[in-house]
Amino acid sequence: MRKPKLIEDYSTLSYDAVSPFAHGAVRQTTSSAFLTKGADLVKPLAAAVALLDADVAATDHPTPAQTAQRDLLRTATVTELNRLAKRLNLDYPGDEPALLSAGLSLAAMAGTGAGQALAGAAAVMDFELLDGAKPGYLLLKLTRPTGTVQNLIRYATDAHLDEQHWEVAVGGGREREIGPFASGTRVAVMAAALTASTTEPQYSAVQSRLVQ
Repeated sequence: MRKPKLIEDYSTLSYDAVSPFAHGAVRQTTSSAFLTKGADLVKPLAAAVALLDADVAATDHPTPAQTAQRDLLRTATVTELNRLAKRLNLDYPGDEPALLSAGLSLAAMAGTGAGQALAGAAAVMDFELLDGAKPGYLLLKLTRPTGTVQNLIRYATDAHLDEQHWEVAVGGGREREIGPFASGTRVAVMAAALTASTTEPQYSAVQSRLVQ
């Protein structure tokens, strides 16, 4: 039987799951009692995901050029995930407890790792959509499942747009205001909870509300 091995290609991670997945790998590898010098191993990954997070936090409505730059930062983070997995596979061949302790995904025991689905069931989030404290804003009161490390909110003034074209807001906490919008605008909103192992966000049902 083939020895356990980590997936070495994380390019199939969902667009919005790269950051929380990378943070989970950094945290678990750093604290693992099964790995030697885990904190040193994840320094490049930690630096890459920090740049990605800073870019996301700086701009809620990126221009096409800013979106392209963000894609490059996301790709750099995935590249560091791949490098970490390859390094651990070389350093800990077949050592399943050590490999799992890194927070990365084991390849299926049949076939190659690249084409296998990544582990990590998505948590389900619910929310209330209310008027914000200021005119033109909406307030989300979020019900966050246990283990949530980041909120992922998508919203649009045209609910018929493809999901990938909806605006994105991320962050922590149980409340989040979005806006400003013109009075009378109907805004559609959905939300997902991201855990350290989420690879495919599971969005709530879409809710909509007229802005005051």
